[in-house]
Amino acid sequence: MRLGWAALLLGLWACSLDYDKDKTTPADQVPLMVFQNLRQTTVKNEKLLYKMESEGSESYPSRKQVRLKKFRFEEYDSDGKSASEGDADSAVIDTGSNDATVSGRLRAHSAEQKVTLLVDGGPGGGLSWANDDRILKTLPGTPVALTKDDGSRIDAMSMVLDLGTNRLELQGGVQGIWTPEANHSANTMAPPPGPESAAGR
Repeated sequence: MRLGWAALLLGLWACSLDYDKDKTTPADQVPLMVFQNLRQTTVKNEKLLYKMESEGSESYPSRKQVRLKKFRFEEYDSDGKSASEGDADSAVIDTGSNDATVSGRLRAHSAEQKVTLLVDGGPGGGLSWANDDRILKTLPGTPVALTKDDGSRIDAMSMVLDLGTNRLELQGGVQGIWTPEANHSANTMAPPPGPESAAGR
């Protein structure tokens, strides 16, 4: 499942901006760069790769962090068509490893898969992304929902998405209706007995 996480994890630290710092604040708590209403477009070989807009962005080089606030992203395929798009409340990106934590609410839609990921992390929940392992998972206490353009929906209390193996695992109160691809019959999912989980490729 490809939900456009590359657009979330690409860098924002190509510019520089200096300003007077509060002398009483530790250096690693003061951003070196601050942007408002930031818009970023990436083009490669004259082809548009992605666009990103953010209400706010802060860069902390000493901590190897970039923080985004209220941002929207869109990724494009080789034909220039929208491949995925979404929006989120906030994110912290580790510029050294490209690991990331997305806090609050997130929505991401894949045009190819016709699937939308909905996460409501609230004040303390969200998602974590491990770049080397290519694993996206919800933080504790973060409900998640997957919906299809045909109206199918599955809800769960946690999720692990391994983009390396293209494997999705849902756990805790898994329920909903999911319509399979053509030539398969519709399937209704409900919490299984014992440890509640569902996994699929």
